Amino acid sequence: MQSYKLTRRDFIKGTSALLVAGIPGRDLLAQTTPVQRLDWNTFKTTRNYASLLDAIARMRANTNAADKRSWSYWINVHQNFCPHDIPYFLSWHRGYLYYFEQQLRAVSGNKSLVLPYWDYYINPSLPPEFTNPASYNPLYAPRMNTNVIDALTMAPFASTVTNMQRGLPNAFETSFENMPHNPVHNILGNAMATMQSPTDPIFWLHHANVDRLWSAWQQAGGGRTTPPANNSYWSGNLTYATRLSLARVTTISTGSLNYSYQNESMPSSLPVAARDNAGGIMLASMKEDQQLAQLGPRTSARTARLLSRPVNGKFQSSGARNVSDGQSLGGVLNVQLNEASVSAELGVETGSVDLLERTLAQIDGAPAAPATPYRSVLLVLDSVSISDSGRNGGFFYNVYINLPSNTDVTNAEATNLVGSIGPFEIAGAEHRAHMNMGRSGSNPGTARLTFPLTAPLREMIAENPRSLTISFIRVSGDTSPAGTVISIGEVRLELSRQDDQ
Repeated sequence: MQSYKLTRRDFIKGTSALLVAGIPGRDLLAQTTPVQRLDWNTFKTTRNYASLLDAIARMRANTNAADKRSWSYWINVHQNFCPHDIPYFLSWHRGYLYYFEQQLRAVSGNKSLVLPYWDYYINPSLPPEFTNPASYNPLYAPRMNTNVIDALTMAPFASTVTNMQRGLPNAFETSFENMPHNPVHNILGNAMATMQSPTDPIFWLHHANVDRLWSAWQQAGGGRTTPPANNSYWSGNLTYATRLSLARVTTISTGSLNYSYQNESMPSSLPVAARDNAGGIMLASMKEDQQLAQLGPRTSARTARLLSRPVNGKFQSSGARNVSDGQSLGGVLNVQLNEASVSAELGVETGSVDLLERTLAQIDGAPAAPATPYRSVLLVLDSVSISDSGRNGGFFYNVYINLPSNTDVTNAEATNLVGSIGPFEIAGAEHRAHMNMGRSGSNPGTARLTFPLTAPLREMIAENPRSLTISFIRVSGDTSPAGTVISIGEVRLELSRQDDQ
């Protein structure tokens, strides 16, 4: 994979002068009348299709990473400024697409050009225009997989997900970033599994779909709430380069930026499985029970369904101790993740059980709960490293707490799922540490991932605070690496003095 990376300092230095001229002005290229972003299958039948190909080809051919007309300039904007697993993930990327779309117009000379989106909830296979490796095809990039059906979930669209922003309970931003956003990056792999993911042209269609589904959620009603424009949440600016920013409130809706989407409805179901490989089985016309009879039990349309919790591995325990910003209640050491799913039992020492119970009661507002200095409960994966083959992606792991010993894991997604870990999440954690937005792993050169536990998960722990079981469920694309891909120095339960994010 070709690298376009500039350090944040080099990028800022190299672009300061260019940005005096800046992005073409709003009067020239920004939309002053509403436009509509189209689904790819519709978009490719319009005259804008040729303009998009021309703009992408020209930008990818421009090797000056400090030039806003180059592809690598926008890769470095993402590399140096994007927020992942922190607040404003959705807002920042909405503005990012907005500015990039203006640049496509400038390079192509077509003032009506708009970004299309890839609706993988209807067709999870990559559009064929992106898979042709011919040298003349500007849409091609090498990838591990071309179907993302196993990255998809209906969880963000549940009626219980009623808050928009990260940091609140039942938040769409948190749920959607965890899945499907991150797993789509992981399953496609190669550049898409890194912070240089805009290297791959499909990135832009993926994020246009992310933005579309956020807009659909905002318009869906049912008690779903976005902070009003006068809320302090929208104060301040989103930064893209030294002299390129956007008022946060401008991203409150697509309408404030004068565009909409062809389809602004939330998905009502996962896509029906359809195997298109040689000798495969076409399933789209079959009823669900017929599909299962043909393919066997499954977790989504293609991944084998797990009907019991993975067996516990044999891991050395780690004791309770003070850690930065909090208290470790104990965990296990040296967890190696490969193509097999695995569970790990974390015991909470007797001396820590009372502290855990009091903290849980305080967080969840129990009457007269004894005070503790802790404000959140975290599952921490510390000193995380990934193999070279693992960095290429093609897989991820769903992380669960206290799966029943005999259960359909798919049905436990709503109640037991903590989050996911794969190359994209690890790259994001490394990125946050580099940007001083998060901490590195305890061991040099490693990452640290934290998962704040939601109220349902905290209630589950409160039922038996002496022991919990963490399960790592492997999800693989058609092509994925074998052997150990992720090493975790410690998996632990931690009380934190910081609020959830």
